[in-house]
Amino acid sequence: MTTGFVSYTHADADLKDQLLRHLAPLRRERLIDVWHDAMLRPGEHLDPAVQAALANSDLVLLLVSAGFLASEYCYEQEMVRAFARQRAGAARVVPIILKPCQWKGVPVGEGERLADFVALPKDGLPVTSWPDADAAFDNVAGAVRDMLRSGVTQPAGVQGTATKPAVSSPRTAAVPRASAAMLGIAAKPTDLDRDRFLRAGFATTAAVFETKLSELASSDPRVQTDFERIDTRAFAASVYLDGKRVGQVSVWHGSDTWRNALCLSYDTVTSTRNSMNDWLPIEETPQGLAFGAGNAMSRRSTAGPLDADGAANYFWEGFITQVQARVR
Repeated sequence: MTTGFVSYTHADADLKDQLLRHLAPLRRERLIDVWHDAMLRPGEHLDPAVQAALANSDLVLLLVSAGFLASEYCYEQEMVRAFARQRAGAARVVPIILKPCQWKGVPVGEGERLADFVALPKDGLPVTSWPDADAAFDNVAGAVRDMLRSGVTQPAGVQGTATKPAVSSPRTAAVPRASAAMLGIAAKPTDLDRDRFLRAGFATTAAVFETKLSELASSDPRVQTDFERIDTRAFAASVYLDGKRVGQVSVWHGSDTWRNALCLSYDTVTSTRNSMNDWLPIEETPQGLAFGAGNAMSRRSTAGPLDADGAANYFWEGFITQVQARVR
């Protein structure tokens, strides 16, 4: 079942609820399980919970309106990150235009605009501009159903300016089926499979670090944290105690010798990426691609190969252990 994430502004909560009612048959067909922030429990930490749900989603539905685009959180923390995950091959993003607004020219990263992607309802006509809102949402739900059943990003029967290829989940590798299984010839992952798996692992690691840093900063008023996205292939994380830095790490991928690996370096933020303290190379396993831990550079080891979440938590645990040792 596909895991869906609904990104919306609370000013559009009524329209969001109407969409969810139209998606209910898809849930009963076990095509999609939709998450939205109204499902948060009392006392739950808002931002980490939202970011964790976004990081674990397969499909992101953007409910676009003037209020949505005016919200810094909806734009920066949800929409831009959702498109970053789509570029990493970790999710699919579908804009749903709720109300008339100047949405087409809005940038979503990497030189792309919102208008470069297929929007719903049909022809990107806003829901509130249809004679009947139920008809508009039925068009949306039907297109989403067709998309989920066919496994492609562009909903069937929808006109748009661009078509995006199907992508894989960040938790598993996109390994091709054996074309000669009857002869016992094993299928081999392609370079494209490896590149997408590595990008998905990096995107998941960045999301986990941002969430964990936020949780850490909220745990003690003396603690401050900082997250810096250096570029599309690198980020840095820092922890401060009473303003004094007690830990820093940079994580990157895709450079020179370490092309097929996630790499980590302590106490440095660098763009040269020519030295490291730990790394997770991509390995082939009987279940597909995975990250291999326990290399010669590290004193730590794991029980076996890691998926994207495992790789992210492996790096975070190593980093936070170093920070804890310095503040004790």
